[in-house]
Amino acid sequence: MFWSKKNTKSSGIRQLVIITGCAGAGKTTIGKTLAQKLGYCYIDKDTVTREYTDFILERSGSSKCDRESRLYRSEILPIEYSVTFKLCREILDNGCNVVLTIPFISQIQDYSKWEEIKSVSRIRNIDVKFIWIEHNIETEKENLISRDADRDKYKLEHWDEYSKSVDGLYPADEYEAYIYTNDCNINLEIAVEEVIKWIRK
Repeated sequence: MFWSKKNTKSSGIRQLVIITGCAGAGKTTIGKTLAQKLGYCYIDKDTVTREYTDFILERSGSSKCDRESRLYRSEILPIEYSVTFKLCREILDNGCNVVLTIPFISQIQDYSKWEEIKSVSRIRNIDVKFIWIEHNIETEKENLISRDADRDKYKLEHWDEYSKSVDGLYPADEYEAYIYTNDCNINLEIAVEEVIKWIRK
């Protein structure tokens, strides 16, 4: 994560930009580029939580690559989200704006889940913007193969099952999310500038 002294929104209202999407959608690339251009602090949920999640999984007798079991989804993932958003709140409370990359897959279709997270994390009086990386299953598969991470092995080995599970994902209307099409044919710099215009409205 990083931040810059150029980190205060001109209106004085702190801002949290949350970039969401499936594994391999391109959240990190877009998030880092956006944070650098805005001068915002950058946080990645996986960077914040991965090492202790791997440790807990191994100590529990599971594989540190496990991201599919009930143990991970029901008990560990909620803690990952809680810790990440509380870290965001502390940085926001210190007067810095934040770009966060986080999957948010099970939350994006149900706005009440965000309301619950916001309440538990005490994120108040913050301008929150959601960006959803539009689902492109073939691009995502290519990105997962390319990054060659252990945590993606289950998805790749069960690709048909996984791709069906994320088919049709779209943000609930209440999120008023910006839909970012991560198309390899578009220029990243130009696309991010369009996102910045939307953020600054």
